[in-house]
Amino acid sequence: MPNPIDYFISLFRGQLDLPSELSAYYRPRPYRNSAVRFRGCSIADFEERRRILVDEAGLNAFLFRADKIPGCDLLSDSGTTTMTSEQWAAMLLGDEAYGSNEGYFDLKEQVGATFGPAWRQKSGLRVGDREPLFIFHQGRAAENAFFSVLSRELKQKGLPAPKPLSGDLLPELRSRIERRAKTVKGHGTASPQPFFIVPSNSHFDTTEGNIEDKFMVPLNLPCREHLANDETFPFRGNMDLDELENLLENERERVPLVYITITNNTGGGQPVSMENIKRVREITRRHKVPFFFDACRFAENAWFVQQKEEGYAGRRVEDIVREMFAHADGFHISFKKDGLGNIGGAICLREESFFTEKFPHFANEITDYQIMTEGHPTYGGLAGRDLKALAEGLRTVTRQEYLDYRIAQVQRFGGRLAALGIPVVHPIGGHAIYIDIDKFFDGAARDDEFKGIAFTSLMLIAGHRVCELGLYAFGSFDGEKEIPPEPRVNNVRAAVPRLAYEDQDLFAAAEAMKLLYDHRDRIPGVRVEYGRDLKLRHFKSRFSFLG
Repeated sequence: MPNPIDYFISLFRGQLDLPSELSAYYRPRPYRNSAVRFRGCSIADFEERRRILVDEAGLNAFLFRADKIPGCDLLSDSGTTTMTSEQWAAMLLGDEAYGSNEGYFDLKEQVGATFGPAWRQKSGLRVGDREPLFIFHQGRAAENAFFSVLSRELKQKGLPAPKPLSGDLLPELRSRIERRAKTVKGHGTASPQPFFIVPSNSHFDTTEGNIEDKFMVPLNLPCREHLANDETFPFRGNMDLDELENLLENERERVPLVYITITNNTGGGQPVSMENIKRVREITRRHKVPFFFDACRFAENAWFVQQKEEGYAGRRVEDIVREMFAHADGFHISFKKDGLGNIGGAICLREESFFTEKFPHFANEITDYQIMTEGHPTYGGLAGRDLKALAEGLRTVTRQEYLDYRIAQVQRFGGRLAALGIPVVHPIGGHAIYIDIDKFFDGAARDDEFKGIAFTSLMLIAGHRVCELGLYAFGSFDGEKEIPPEPRVNNVRAAVPRLAYEDQDLFAAAEAMKLLYDHRDRIPGVRVEYGRDLKLRHFKSRFSFLG
């Protein structure tokens, strides 16, 4: 007969080994609440939310007052993290000196510790001369700075004469590039057509906007498993290697760099495999083209590699992160995601790389840009206390117990929606649930009714905020008709803020979605009242219900 204590330990351990949705009842959170804030509105205030939605916000979820949302605010996971007590404590130690404050050096040191020694400056404090870290107030500002300076550098090298695309491009790839080039409405060039192409597994909307604004073509090369909607493939965020090889083989001079977004937000929050990262690096190295990450959710991506990719089980997340970033020439990042901060972003450049070899003056130009737009480079538009919080956030985000709970919670939310019959993108990603609006409405929703906007509007009346990332966010209007995104994306995203909600909150949002699903034939389309032809239109437009 086994020892009674050993017997009960085996029973307790067995509870933890149950599937995530069951073990959650036995597994306590790896943290506890140290502060709470009561809401100033009630879930029963339906008529008030209707008034705000229709009269003030024009059905635009971005314009709806956050203090009037009694349920889950799932508009974004960016900057919405509940920071830890350690981060708040670090903020109290913030040094607010204008130049070379203490937080700057803490953050620089932690960037090297988190991403690997290649991202640590090799000798002393040097601002502008191959400096590896460039701080900005958020990731979007870092993107804008990066592509502004890149565009300037390319122009200084001399824009090539416009010429047709190579006839050796894959026909479908060539067609996509030509169609996308027609939609670019950038400025600052006399060329009748954009020359440069920036490929990625999938660019996010604001990244695309920054690329197009500099008169370049943002090109998405999602893997075939993603296009085929293969729900069994664990790395649907991968890049299509055949299309990338073909593009660089025939149009290398048009490609200033290649991007991979980790995780792939536009593609449903799907991770990218280490094997795909290595293969992209091999291809770009062979063609001597720089390789960059959009690294906003790097820790979540590393967790999926650990859990799903052969050869990585049992490896520490910290080591997987360093291996991932060993393959990149540079990256930009919003610290508002996997930096666990409420503000902050950065560009990081490897000191010796294809990129710094190709653009030797880039670091100095970025430093000038920082000084003109963000202040001194050693604070980059942030308070010293924010830099302290970000350094602490980077120490926390790779902790195994944090990532295990964080991603399991998102997957429980997605599992609950799937169990209710709601069509969500599978596999479930690490930061959000994506509802397939075409499938939600039993087929391909009409391009001009924007049922995703109607869905987000009715969810606001229910008391929860989600975000349309589909035909309206990624599509465009040519003056006569809607041009849907390529490849077609028609999702509503429910992004889960880190450390902010409990399962009960998320399941309440799921029940509201179930009610809409059960009565989806009664959901009207919407009319665009303002902003249909604008860039980044989903942030600014106003709508009304049809009928």
